[in-house]
Amino acid sequence: MSRDITGRMLFIEGENGEPIPVSTSNPIPLGGGSGGGAVTTDSITDATATGKALVKATDAAAARTAIGAGTSSLTLGTGAGNAAAGNHTHVMANITDLATALNAKTNKSAFTALTPLADPATSTTAQIATLLNSVVAALKA
Repeated sequence: MSRDITGRMLFIEGENGEPIPVSTSNPIPLGGGSGGGAVTTDSITDATATGKALVKATDAAAARTAIGAGTSSLTLGTGAGNAAAGNHTHVMANITDLATALNAKTNKSAFTALTPLADPATSTTAQIATLLNSVVAALKA
């Protein structure tokens, strides 16, 4: 009888659900299916044409072609119907109402009320901590 790596006996399920011990004289059947023979991509009955083309692809370029990647008709540009280039940037002035929205989120009066350190190089730890706590409070306001 054959045993797995833990020493347990190996069984396969018979036609009627009965356990059949596996041995060198009764190996696990590996053929399966009806008729046997080689399995080809085209013989996979539940695969789509795209799936079969992807399996048959010989390199990455062929795989991209199989799934239609890189076939876009978009052109790069700045028009409404164009795609933006990967290195494009946005100037703050070109983003509608961004400055107004950001300014509305900042309580400037809380910051203007802060008293800066007279000389940061000679300020004490307590003075710096007090100012830092005031900045945090202003940010939360």
